[in-house]
Amino acid sequence: MSTSMDERRPFPEDLIMDILLRLPVESLLRFKCVCKHWYALIKSPSFMEKHFHHKNNPARLLICNLKVAHEGDAIVKSVVFSLLPEKIVPGVTPEQKTLLQLPRVSDFTCVAGPVYGLFLVQKKFYGDVRLGLWNPATREFRALPPAPFEIEDFFSDYDHKFGFGFDLLTQDYKVVWIRVFWDEPEHGVYPRVYACVYSSCNNSWKNLTTEIPSSCTISPSLDATYLNGVYYWLSRDLDEIYRIRSFDMGSEQFGEMQGPDIPSKHWGRLTLHGDSLTMLAGDPGKPMTSIYDVWIMKQEGSWSKVLTVQPSIGAHWPRNIWENDKMLFEINETSQLVLYDPTTRQVTDLGFQLDLNIAGCWVFNYKESLAPIKRGNESQGQDNNAVEQIEHFFDIIPI
Repeated sequence: MSTSMDERRPFPEDLIMDILLRLPVESLLRFKCVCKHWYALIKSPSFMEKHFHHKNNPARLLICNLKVAHEGDAIVKSVVFSLLPEKIVPGVTPEQKTLLQLPRVSDFTCVAGPVYGLFLVQKKFYGDVRLGLWNPATREFRALPPAPFEIEDFFSDYDHKFGFGFDLLTQDYKVVWIRVFWDEPEHGVYPRVYACVYSSCNNSWKNLTTEIPSSCTISPSLDATYLNGVYYWLSRDLDEIYRIRSFDMGSEQFGEMQGPDIPSKHWGRLTLHGDSLTMLAGDPGKPMTSIYDVWIMKQEGSWSKVLTVQPSIGAHWPRNIWENDKMLFEINETSQLVLYDPTTRQVTDLGFQLDLNIAGCWVFNYKESLAPIKRGNESQGQDNNAVEQIEHFFDIIPI
């Protein structure tokens, strides 16, 4: 006996939840329009968190490749963000999915992240630096307002580093900006370190007090080194000892701890390895054929060496770590980006032709996220076309 439509029972709530959690962000953005209940469910913070950590949302490699070409007397930059599949077959070049392609950009500098699926992008702007937040999965982008650095006119910009993270208490994305300025020689003033922090909820910056010494050199990370509400940088002072600088996104306080016990002359970079802060270290005395050690911080200031890798490849430069032990390298001779498996010594070409004349390749461990980019009390539906927003932000060169 058939059952009429009115007599059919709706799907159980837990079954609907289980189905939706398995879907990619692209599908969920469409399904928000099905009904008010689904709309509220998909936009809820608890659903976003469950979806981000779901087994159907594994970490994948996201490659940002910047190239420079000459058109007559003009220098033209282009940038492509490509996502690789979840499984990469050894020896087989994986298929690339283009998330964003900007064929002509004038001011693209770098990209940092991800933190819960969001990226911090950077560009030069008449000698200054401007920042923006971008979610590739939801295609949302927002430019950040200028930072309120109160600098004397005779100071010149010397160096700057960024940290990008999440305040677990207020559910707020934050950006911390450390900037070192150098006085003109005739003034006889040492370099000065300034810092400020941006709140995505308030869409505003505020100045911070920092005790980071001006002599401190902060190294760029391989990936976003944000973990459990804290952002970390690798640094060395005049004593050439590696230290870990940190910034707590909740208390907005800087901290310092001991780094791994490695020779001061060794090269080092921070990244994340699973849920642990990780340092990749190598011997620069063996250029391009280095033996790399992978150190993991078990607890604050306590480090353990978990892996040693000696890649059987030619001249190269390390770009990141993927999964448990695989590493990504730029190959100097062929301008390739490859994935290296130290267990099998298998080298897999990832299908990218790099421009090794510029620092223009970034490799990220990326997971999709539904996280919105908040800005005060404004509607999240105002900036829907991320491509147009980013193109405008990076000042497209007219053809």
